[in-house]
Amino acid sequence: MINNLVAQSNDLIVATYSMELKEKELLLACVSRIDSRTDAKIYTKQTKFTVTVQEMKDLFCDEKNRDNAYRDLKNAADRLFYREVTIRLEGNKTLKTRFVSGVIFDSDQSEITLTFAEDILPYLTQLSANFTKYRLVEISELSSVHAIRLYELIVCWTGQWQYSKEFELNDFREIMGVEGKYKQFGQLKESVVDKALQQINENTQYKVSVQYRKVGRSFVRLTLNFHKKSLAKIADKEGKLSEDMLSAIVRSKQFEADYNDYQRLSGQAKRDTDLFRSEMKNLIAMYPEDFKKKPLESYLK
Repeated sequence: MINNLVAQSNDLIVATYSMELKEKELLLACVSRIDSRTDAKIYTKQTKFTVTVQEMKDLFCDEKNRDNAYRDLKNAADRLFYREVTIRLEGNKTLKTRFVSGVIFDSDQSEITLTFAEDILPYLTQLSANFTKYRLVEISELSSVHAIRLYELIVCWTGQWQYSKEFELNDFREIMGVEGKYKQFGQLKESVVDKALQQINENTQYKVSVQYRKVGRSFVRLTLNFHKKSLAKIADKEGKLSEDMLSAIVRSKQFEADYNDYQRLSGQAKRDTDLFRSEMKNLIAMYPEDFKKKPLESYLK
């Protein structure tokens, strides 16, 4: 476990699966024990990951008593064992597999030990590109599995320089793991969207907003806009990052003077003005906390 860092392939982040909160927490607790770097040790289907009741309480702010906590953890492990996930492969291929291949229950020690399914390990280990990472502390205050799911997706999308996503409602149900559920728009909005957005907005570094589109009398799609809260002053009224403002900031001569040696810039961008501006637009959106020399909006003056 490296500071409770969770790393997953982007293909797994956007895969299709359904899961309840306690299962998701157990899964993430075990994933956080994996060193996903390419030079890390090799993990196999025999590698075991043990999580105790106390560790789950510490990681996810669970205040339940010991007996109930173990019962909940055992039930979550039972359900997780049968959970399937469908991952899109190249072409028209898909992979259907399970997350875990085995579970050991230890009531005396109040702990659960999991082994991951062989087919899922490549999406959790030896990751060199196209993966998403975050720390468990970032989602520890989220009590809705839909909030955790959406948070993972937002971290994935922003890592690909995307700050707005549009979905047909059925596609959104699929990616959120509620396909076949919440068939009425009002149910989907109240039980999934509103709850997830409220928890993310209150408990994480991201600000998320949503707009719905209607055709006739029915809602048919939604658009999510999201960005780090520190960028609120350069977002438009719908909560979407303003391309015009970002462009104006990176064209500022003072901004260029302040950040021409910024560590995340490519060597070529430090020598080429157009490339500097192109890279900086993405870097501001991704790492706003790095730009502290003066408020970003001050470069608009």
